[in-house]
Amino acid sequence: MKQNNYNPLRINVGFLLYESVGTSRKFEFDEPAVQIGDDLDIFDLQGSVTFTRTAQGLYAHGTLSASTPLECVRCLSDFQQALSIEISELFEYPPKKETDPILAILETGILDLTGLCRELMLLELPIQSICSQDCQGLCPICGNPLNEGQCEHPEANIDPRLAVLRTLLKES
Repeated sequence: MKQNNYNPLRINVGFLLYESVGTSRKFEFDEPAVQIGDDLDIFDLQGSVTFTRTAQGLYAHGTLSASTPLECVRCLSDFQQALSIEISELFEYPPKKETDPILAILETGILDLTGLCRELMLLELPIQSICSQDCQGLCPICGNPLNEGQCEHPEANIDPRLAVLRTLLKES
């Protein structure tokens, strides 16, 4: 993905910091592609996050959805994995020394949701990505994708010492 300076997850919330407690503002997201780290590109980012002024900073609550390209562990085909995260965090302003940098609002009034979204979306990624529940994987003999059809293979030559085991399989 092409790197540029525009990041839709960097939001100017400085005006909310000077509002009274309880003031809210909703931010909508509709982006075709966003790079949220060197290891994660997301596409079709959709959703909204509402920021509410509190005495400690800004409380963010909302839902974001996107997709990311992955490779199926069964058939090795590329597919788009849907991701959906819920944000429910307090961003501190002014930040204290012990405040997590991801949850701090800078003096400039710019809030960067990139780090938080990256963490939450990485947690949403499956350990073993599968393109569909009924994926049949690859043929163990020729390596062709079984999703495209069954393979026709001649019966493999069996070591004569193990031929007795083959008869056990045919009996059951």
